[in-house]
Amino acid sequence: MRERILEGAAQLFDERGIAETSTNRIAAHVGVSIGSLYRYFADKDEIVAALRTRFTTELEERFTAAVLTGLSMETQAAVATGIGVIVDTLAEHRGLVRALAGQSTIDGLAFDDLERRLLVLTRAYLLHQLGALSDEILDARAFVMVSVGLATSIRIGLSPPAGVERQLLVDETARMLAVWISAG
Repeated sequence: MRERILEGAAQLFDERGIAETSTNRIAAHVGVSIGSLYRYFADKDEIVAALRTRFTTELEERFTAAVLTGLSMETQAAVATGIGVIVDTLAEHRGLVRALAGQSTIDGLAFDDLERRLLVLTRAYLLHQLGALSDEILDARAFVMVSVGLATSIRIGLSPPAGVERQLLVDETARMLAVWISAG
């Protein structure tokens, strides 16, 4: 039942926006009483928080798997794999992500916590690829890579330019970052 409520809420948030969607509307859309909804969620904010957590957890898990897979790949392919999973996850949840972002700013997505975790993973990847560097250089490179990769992924996943294939954009971003990484 909890998942059904979350799925219905995500659909309505996409269609109507978070502010315009009440818990009564969610309950009616899912086909449950408002009392049943409140057995699982105290209010709409709790539903929004659960959807945000579910999305960021999925994104982090998929990115972690991509980084681990990428450890045995050529740099450009590894970067393309990581960016690709972020783009794909954003695109698969485009409506929810837009609703969450529309709620406030990009911080409405809780990307601060996610970004910290992506930085740790990216730092580990760079350490593996580049070997021992000073902490300052490693942190700076991880920050640049995550910032560029995440910003580009958000644009590709949510608002890709017309007439350009998504995979081409991922590949071009990966090529740029791979050259930068390889320049050492």
